[in-house]
Amino acid sequence: MIYESNIAQISDDNGIQLTFDEIRLKTIRAAQNLQKLGYEPKQVFGLMAKNSHNVAPIVFALISIGCPVNTLDPTFGKVELIHMLSITKPALMFCDVEAYDLVKECLTEMGNGAKIFTFGGSKDGSKPVEDLLSKTENEDDFVPLNIDGENEIAFIACSSGTTGLSKGVCLSHASLLSVMDRGTSINSSDVILCFSSLYWLSGIVFLFYGTLNGSTRIITTDAYAPELQLRFIEQYKVTVTMNAPHHLTLMLKSAAFAKTDLSSLKRQMTGGSRTPMIVKNEMNSCLPNGRVYVGYGLTEISGIAAIDDPLSKDKDTVGRLNVGIHVKIIDENGKRCGINVNGEICLKTNYKCLGYYENPKATNELFDSEGFILTGDVGHFDEHGYLYIVDRKKEFLKYCNSQISPSEIESFLIGSPHIKSVCVVGVPDDFAGDLPAAVVVKTEGSNITEKDVFDLVSEHYSDIYKLRGGVFFVDSLPATPSGKILRRKAKEIVLSLLSS
Repeated sequence: MIYESNIAQISDDNGIQLTFDEIRLKTIRAAQNLQKLGYEPKQVFGLMAKNSHNVAPIVFALISIGCPVNTLDPTFGKVELIHMLSITKPALMFCDVEAYDLVKECLTEMGNGAKIFTFGGSKDGSKPVEDLLSKTENEDDFVPLNIDGENEIAFIACSSGTTGLSKGVCLSHASLLSVMDRGTSINSSDVILCFSSLYWLSGIVFLFYGTLNGSTRIITTDAYAPELQLRFIEQYKVTVTMNAPHHLTLMLKSAAFAKTDLSSLKRQMTGGSRTPMIVKNEMNSCLPNGRVYVGYGLTEISGIAAIDDPLSKDKDTVGRLNVGIHVKIIDENGKRCGINVNGEICLKTNYKCLGYYENPKATNELFDSEGFILTGDVGHFDEHGYLYIVDRKKEFLKYCNSQISPSEIESFLIGSPHIKSVCVVGVPDDFAGDLPAAVVVKTEGSNITEKDVFDLVSEHYSDIYKLRGGVFFVDSLPATPSGKILRRKAKEIVLSLLSS
């Protein structure tokens, strides 16, 4: 290995540092011990774990023996967990010891007798993952399984679940490796940080990015907090980090932000939802040696489709297409749109998407007749080849037959120093359709009122944008662990408050 003596990862939880060679050896031992236990290629293994120090070698071991890994959210409740486990039917489960009781209960209820290995110790009938890392005495003889990289599954990742229960997105070995040709490059001198667990594509991609390029990954089982990320950047001299736009906003409005040395940070990557231009510009102004890279991608293509470049600094864009990405933008009749005309973004990559696990109906609905993935995202290209994202097709509000983009209002409101975060949803109305409503988290010490927020929008936009559904102040917005705002949950909050 080129990087064998380099530090591959540092766990902030316990200070444990592992070199690439140490991870390689743990990977081989885990693979051989799993084979001794009788597990065979193509059996699905479930993984429900935070970013602890032994997760990476276990995942690499599963891939090396040809077993797809179904990565699950460590925060899943019983309903979500049973939903995914009933689809993938894992032959073996890996989870944090704290999640053992829930995983065991779900498997028992389903009649699945899969063995459970746990990270962070053992409990009752679980086995500690350390059992799989014991010496085999024939490590030098190990050869990874030869597989069909384009057609066999490496990961069964969950769709985001922001609008309903997740589907299992099948990611091939080839599609994941092709990610290395896309987006912002990193190298062996970089220190990288991503809070996402391997449930999220960003977590999987950063694991691959770091490993294949010899970078050092900073990991933790702690949930994202702006103050924690800022400490990591300063303490470990982080050079590349990945965050949802919501996380960037929280960082910028944290009291610790102005006190943090950000000189090491070269690339602040962001994506997953629309990044307000004001957030991008403000963050750029605070990075003495770096800049924000706004990207656009989705789990179904294993990564990033487009990412902006230095020339796009004054544009509200996700940049130009990456290598191996083909895009068309179509109107409601399926006809291709011209320059600066919004339509649905459709994607195709050099390696085909394998669809949704055990869900042929959803898989068929994912593609059009030309094999393009129907993303559900609305946007356009400009005359210079820059791609612009307007909103999710399903998230547009319709007020008196006029379309309203919630993210457009959100991007405007987040510019107020009195607003820490905001989510705009629609309140159903028999006559008008959707009444725009704002769920707002105030910045600390702010005395902004509902009328103030209403007036901000009504004075900036035309009549249809007025927040006729109301303004509602909350302590925090419901969000996924990766930082995506759960719009459906925010809408439930509004409807609950209106009915009380």
